[in-house]
Amino acid sequence: MTFRVILRKDVIYKNNTSPLCLLFFHDNRKKSVGLGVSVVRSCWDAQAQKVTDDCPDRDDIQFQITAKIKEYEKKIKKLEALEIPVTFEALFETIDKRMDCTVGYYFRQIIDRLEKVEKYGSASKHKVTLALMSQFRSVNMRFDELDLTCLREFEIFLSQKGNVNNSCNYAAFQY
Repeated sequence: MTFRVILRKDVIYKNNTSPLCLLFFHDNRKKSVGLGVSVVRSCWDAQAQKVTDDCPDRDDIQFQITAKIKEYEKKIKKLEALEIPVTFEALFETIDKRMDCTVGYYFRQIIDRLEKVEKYGSASKHKVTLALMSQFRSVNMRFDELDLTCLREFEIFLSQKGNVNNSCNYAAFQY
């Protein structure tokens, strides 16, 4: 999925400004999302997808554009991390509901998927990691709460149990 910032030339407000939008492209389809910002046509550089230097509110407008771009980039990365295909439906519909899955739920999904394709060895590694994770901390925590600090503490927990440094199934936590 790709996107770019565009100025909607087909819409002109009374104050002679036009709205800026993010235009997303995926599988020969496109979808636009308004940024809530409008500028005078002469203040927009379509090639650079930025507000020109002579625009009166340049810094404020550019900050709003950048913030919205980063928000969508973060959503796309989260979908990729959860191995959810990045589609318009996944990106724009109930994204918060999808991001609210727990660590245990995520592991069970992966285990089921691996067993369906008869990758029992990988499924068993995930089962062991899930069992150890449930001994360490509740697996009912949201997946997006799992951070580097938690993983480091989990590795310390495993080493205290006598496991070697690489005992954590990093493949399951690669994102």
